[in-house]
Amino acid sequence: MPKKRRNNGRNKNHKGHSDPIHCDNCERLCPKDKAIKRFLIKNMVDGSSKRDIEDMSVYKDENDNYQMPKLYIKNQYCVSCGIHARIVRVRSTVNRRIRYVSRYRKDQKGEMSKGLYRVANQKYPEKVIVKEEE
Repeated sequence: MPKKRRNNGRNKNHKGHSDPIHCDNCERLCPKDKAIKRFLIKNMVDGSSKRDIEDMSVYKDENDNYQMPKLYIKNQYCVSCGIHARIVRVRSTVNRRIRYVSRYRKDQKGEMSKGLYRVANQKYPEKVIVKEEE
């Protein structure tokens, strides 16, 4: 029987079992290595409140630049919620082979730019032309 994905939809790599996690949307139990994970980075306060806090702050010098802390939230979704909420999309068989990486390693940039790897969240992604047989 043909395989749909080379990792069978998991990131297990020779481990027998992975711990289950609860989906953030529907609370379904899903293996941790199969879950769709995304970080959500939010400001603790909105823009107008941030300006008020900066006006009343003791640190007013340019040298004492105080950064407001941010919230880092890790969301974990099951596959069905990830597709339903359009966090991930269904891709064609050809596009399913493209792996999204966070950044290229300098020593492997030539090998990774052959078309099977793309940098995720790139501002201007390089267009890869796939030739289909007629």
